[in-house]
Amino acid sequence: MAKYGFSERMYLQYLRTKFTTLGMVAPPVAGKLAFNLFCTPYPKFKKRKAPAIFHQAKQIQVKVIGDGIHNNGISFLNGFEWKPSKSNGKTVLISHGYASCAYKFEQYIQPLLKMGCRVLCFDAPGHGLSQGKYINIVIYQQTIHQIIKDHGPVDYFIGHSLGAITLAMIAETLSNPMDHKFVLIAPATKTTSTFERFFNMMHFNEGVRNAFVAELQKHTNHPISYFEADRALQNYVGPVLWVHDQEDLVCPYKDLIEFQNKAPKNIKFLITNGLGHNKVYKTQEVIDKIMSFLAS
Repeated sequence: MAKYGFSERMYLQYLRTKFTTLGMVAPPVAGKLAFNLFCTPYPKFKKRKAPAIFHQAKQIQVKVIGDGIHNNGISFLNGFEWKPSKSNGKTVLISHGYASCAYKFEQYIQPLLKMGCRVLCFDAPGHGLSQGKYINIVIYQQTIHQIIKDHGPVDYFIGHSLGAITLAMIAETLSNPMDHKFVLIAPATKTTSTFERFFNMMHFNEGVRNAFVAELQKHTNHPISYFEADRALQNYVGPVLWVHDQEDLVCPYKDLIEFQNKAPKNIKFLITNGLGHNKVYKTQEVIDKIMSFLAS
């Protein structure tokens, strides 16, 4: 559980009181507001300094129509492109997680360039230097499809957390899976667990929970169980490296164990211990193994 400062605790208490009261008198309204809250990234309080490698990139953009919730307006997403001195003909797309940004993957750029890959890395909607207000798997999936359309083709995909579960959803849509490689770092195996933690943190009653689920299904035309990495990959035949830490508190490793034991042979697992949800993708030993997988 993350530690909150005084102002954050006060705001959380305010939200809990608001949804408790609204949930008693108008559950559908509370469910709609709860869904919007879930899809709203943390405010951008800090301007993050660009790592040196990003000054060597070409800045690119993607135009996205609609915000994914209300389907209106235009947003421009900020991205970066690097080209190697000697190309192997492959392009890699890096997709960061929730409340993260492209800058956090600075350690990946040089090894990928050395391998001969062209590298693309974007800030997701509502994150980093990108415009937008909302983010969820469907919005992220539509965004990645637009990136591929505008700046592809893409051969290899690397994603962390929300970026990883979104890439799992992308994988099952590909018509030529053997031409691609996916690296999924700490994806949500069971999205139901993610929603349950959110519901418990917010102290939602049964009425608000049910209204939230109904709102999600209205926007996506799918049940919650559809948005799970194991479901998306159960019939996928292309090469996948799934990286997960046993002490991940955000996307618990226990949700993965059943699928790990029955997963198809094309999915390789790299299981670490003691790195948690975020340190796992920043650890050099893990990065080295990811590069070996992509180079093989």
